[in-house]
Amino acid sequence: MKEVLVLIEAICVILTIVVAGAGLIANSSTFMQAYSLLPTISAFGSTGNLTADSLAGVMYVQNSNSNSISVIDLATNTILRNITLDEAPYNIKLSEDQLTLYILTSDRDSGTIFMLNTTSNKIMKEIPTEVSLQDIAIFNGTMYASDVVGGKVLVMNINGTLIDEIDVGSRPQFMEVKPDGQVLYVTRVGGPISVVDLEQKIVIKEIDSGSMPHRLSFNNEGDLLFVVNAESDTLSVIDSQEHEIIKTIPVGDNPGYVALNPDGTLAYVTNMGSNTVSIVDAHIEVVNEIPVGNGPYGIAFSADGGDLAYVSNTRGNHVSVIDTTSSNVTATISAGGIGPHQMVAKKPDVEIVRTEDNTNTNNNNNNSTVIARVFVEVPDEFGEWGRGLMFRNHLPWNAGMLFAFNEEAPQIFTMKNTLIPLDMIFFDSSSKIIDIKENVPPCKQEECPTYPSREPAQYVLEVNAGFVQEKGVKIGDRLATLNEFKADDTR
Repeated sequence: MKEVLVLIEAICVILTIVVAGAGLIANSSTFMQAYSLLPTISAFGSTGNLTADSLAGVMYVQNSNSNSISVIDLATNTILRNITLDEAPYNIKLSEDQLTLYILTSDRDSGTIFMLNTTSNKIMKEIPTEVSLQDIAIFNGTMYASDVVGGKVLVMNINGTLIDEIDVGSRPQFMEVKPDGQVLYVTRVGGPISVVDLEQKIVIKEIDSGSMPHRLSFNNEGDLLFVVNAESDTLSVIDSQEHEIIKTIPVGDNPGYVALNPDGTLAYVTNMGSNTVSIVDAHIEVVNEIPVGNGPYGIAFSADGGDLAYVSNTRGNHVSVIDTTSSNVTATISAGGIGPHQMVAKKPDVEIVRTEDNTNTNNNNNNSTVIARVFVEVPDEFGEWGRGLMFRNHLPWNAGMLFAFNEEAPQIFTMKNTLIPLDMIFFDSSSKIIDIKENVPPCKQEECPTYPSREPAQYVLEVNAGFVQEKGVKIGDRLATLNEFKADDTR
């Protein structure tokens, strides 16, 4: 089916902006105005049926006991599709570019990695292995797969071609790559955590964090690693520079999963034994305990800066929705299957399109050419705008942050506390590009340069430096959103 491209005429996000790092410096027309999402008001013109909630994205849920993957529309909390497998899924991971969902199935002697196209939601490839797969970690086009029986980690390209093997010790289970790509941390069943130097492909240290280290997660800067210890009912925080434990604290009973909210200020720990979620602050102290459903395990956050947290309840077969501001469960939605475990949220995407003469201002995009596709975070709260892309050591190549203002006005951005160079793309109220700032350098000083839009702008898209040049984006191109997840979409 032909894709429907709909120009963004007015994303209904009412904003207040007082933003620093990789963000906006407020002008008088936006300072201290009210901000909110208006999901019931159409934001994309008469040719489409999308609303502001179209920037909510979708979530994939691994249902281990019904051999399925559910696709949930996070705008409506409804099941878009249920993908049935021949075997029980053991784990799922989303590729950095958001275009592929890797689904792991495993038994003692073999395992298979299924590659799901996240646009068509169809299996596009199967990668058979002769190892007992437990987890995969992906960084910069390289995939690492743990073999729990063989005591090793397979090194593959993203299409599953074996490149190398790394001995990591007995029964490796879950893994995470440090955001700078230099080190891989591997939890081991009943054993210590192996720290692997990815350049040398050797274990450089082992860390005893507690009994049965399980899931693990880095903060945005990559200097702290959070690990849950399932049998000792604790959370350990590791200094990833020194590979030393900073602190270990008690959480709930039988913690299974830990995830940091998008800005990295809070860690959320699911406790399968006590049916709660522990919230841990920057001081590494539990500041709240939220009752959820029966057997909570996986965690995912919404793309709007993590206003909502989603928790899979393995024994309740549903998902709890937590308002992260109030720390209350505000909704319960079906998981679409039995035994929901791991969940991943796919970010919403926008596209930069070009018409033949770049002067077409109506909503008919039948003659448009897609120049670039970007998966975006959409900050919609005061603190989120202030943080922007601060303190991040890594941004996937086709990822970005979209700032949407309630009106067209001069916009001024700065790179204070931003660690990576960026391209800034400014759009007017008709979503046309009116200015581009390329290869804007990071700034770690107290006083940083500012980057004003050449003309009044209503939307600003920040992407990796070099993205504009590689994709050939130019002034006059337009911002569009893809009406995706059609049943017969085969893109």
